[in-house]
Amino acid sequence: MDQILVYTTAAVIAGLVLSQVFRKSFDPFAPLWLFLIGYFQIYVIQAISYREYSVRVRGLDLVTQANGRVLWALLWFLLVYHCKLGRMLASKLPKAPTHWSPGIVGAISPPMIAWGLICSGVLMAQSQESVSAQENILRQFPILMMIAGVLLIVTGRQPDRPRPAMTWIGVAVTGSYSLIWMFNGKRSHSLIGVLTLVCAFYLPRGKRPSIAVLGATALAGVLAVTLALGWRNNPRYERSPAGFFQYVVEFRPEMVLVNLNLKEREGVDARVAEQISKESEEYCAYLLMFDTVPGKADYDYGESYLRIVSTFIPRVLWADKPFYGRQQWANAWIAGSEFHRDASFTGPAIGIMGATQLNGGAVGTVVVMAVLAIMLRTAYEYYRRFAHTPWAQAWWAVTFYNAWLMTANDDPFVWFYYIYGFTTMPPVILSWLYLRVSAPQAAPERWAPTLGHWPT
Repeated sequence: MDQILVYTTAAVIAGLVLSQVFRKSFDPFAPLWLFLIGYFQIYVIQAISYREYSVRVRGLDLVTQANGRVLWALLWFLLVYHCKLGRMLASKLPKAPTHWSPGIVGAISPPMIAWGLICSGVLMAQSQESVSAQENILRQFPILMMIAGVLLIVTGRQPDRPRPAMTWIGVAVTGSYSLIWMFNGKRSHSLIGVLTLVCAFYLPRGKRPSIAVLGATALAGVLAVTLALGWRNNPRYERSPAGFFQYVVEFRPEMVLVNLNLKEREGVDARVAEQISKESEEYCAYLLMFDTVPGKADYDYGESYLRIVSTFIPRVLWADKPFYGRQQWANAWIAGSEFHRDASFTGPAIGIMGATQLNGGAVGTVVVMAVLAIMLRTAYEYYRRFAHTPWAQAWWAVTFYNAWLMTANDDPFVWFYYIYGFTTMPPVILSWLYLRVSAPQAAPERWAPTLGHWPT
């Protein structure tokens, strides 16, 4: 029965994707698809691959109940996502600016690229020496480089006045961002670079990527993640550009299957419990939360979401600022882990379903999934209204990928206080204000097919 629920979840996702992907109205940059990709990876592929382990450690009854939660939570999310509330809310938001300034883009892009490179560690020694608090803050903005690349691509690809030089400089910058973060061993940044590049390239012309391009994008994204993880965890190569090049040349394609949870890692000693344990995988971490909360540990009742605000209050002003929700998270791991954990444990992500279980069980799942569905649909509908404007194109290219990040982190809003809130959102808001003030114009309320948009 537990696997019937998993395959039903797979059928719902696959059926929805296949019903859209071959239609002319299919929009590959709608946030729904990235959300479903992350959901499928965790709650279908991992649920199938790790079933034997899950049943052995957590029991068949619990696994069945957890898989049932996954299915009805998905159906509830889709129901809310496809209701008209998101479209209505989007119509009430302030209009996006229709004016665009290539001169401003050309002026601000170089310093943003330079700042991003410095933060990425390219223009400074890769030493681990201590730095001041102020310098550490300044190093937290690597994504500015990617944003600059997106602005250049969007500017260069405008159909009324194309600027090929800006386009290809932007492509090089955004591609370099992904490569740099593969070298730094960070999977999220590497994948984000791939997704934003493709999105920024296609949106200005209103063209839908072909199936071949979408397939190549998926392959590039998987390779970026796999290379980043493999490089971070592999001690065989020298930590240098030359060592990274050798690593890439000797890369074995079957590692992609390991990264997709379709194949076991090599060198695992079955006699060592820590090596054969799967509790650090998102699906199994969800089962741990399902098993532990609230019977052995308390709900956090959404306390972790207070970090959406508290993260941006400097400790200079609030020295004893708490890490909201972390204590309940750690307590759940301590109570339910196969191994000894203590309050200092800073282990793996629990995925969106693990987070909602920690928030408040079934009730928490209903509330959080509804909020996410409305938020994603409202943002998407807002983009659709102004898809012909360069500002909306740039904003959406650096925003839509967060739908994937929602599914695989400690909580579905980590993306906001991890990178978006303090690195991406400020340039987006400042550019919106500048463009509205410098040349305020009324924008059409509806999408126009001739301007290249795909309604869903």
